[in-house]
Amino acid sequence: MKHKWIIISVFILIVVSIFIFYLKEDEVFPDPMIGRWTTSEPRYTDRFFELSQTTFTYGLGGDKKDLCVISSIEKSVQDNNTLYTINYHNIDGMKYTRSFYYYPANGGVIKFKKQEGIKWTKNKNAVSEENPESDKNTKK
Repeated sequence: MKHKWIIISVFILIVVSIFIFYLKEDEVFPDPMIGRWTTSEPRYTDRFFELSQTTFTYGLGGDKKDLCVISSIEKSVQDNNTLYTINYHNIDGMKYTRSFYYYPANGGVIKFKKQEGIKWTKNKNAVSEENPESDKNTKK
């Protein structure tokens, strides 16, 4: 009976150690990334996307928007560049993944992994309708 409790105690210690040492904490976007991003690419003149710590919003042209909830954010380094991968779902529950590179120099640039030729820059004058708190980080 004593051996059983020793084995259980050792097992519990191993499980706790795994959680402490091997599971990484949730990633978050740095403050300069929070806000509305636009591009000068002619195909996307009426488009934008907006980041907050909890939402990812696509501006679909005109007044149309697609508000999505972020379920996780992963950060990695590829070829000396920071790659963010977000997993999110829309209001219909459809799940998506989107990856982009973030370059912080000169006010920041975002390039989506599958559209690296298009530069998105932060629109410092835009007011967030979904998350007014994010505006505190965009106005200086």
